[in-house]
Amino acid sequence: MMRMFLDFLVEDAFKNPSSLTPYTEEMAKEIDELLKGVAID
Repeated sequence: MMRMFLDFLVEDAFKNPSSLTPYTEEMAKEIDELLKGVAID
């Protein structure tokens, strides 16, 4: 099931590359802040 989802995402990205959003340092900092203090196994 996961493979089908990922295949769909890749196919969509190739068909419509303008819909992609680059992952930025600002996004990384926001995620780090959200996960601060959260234990991840």
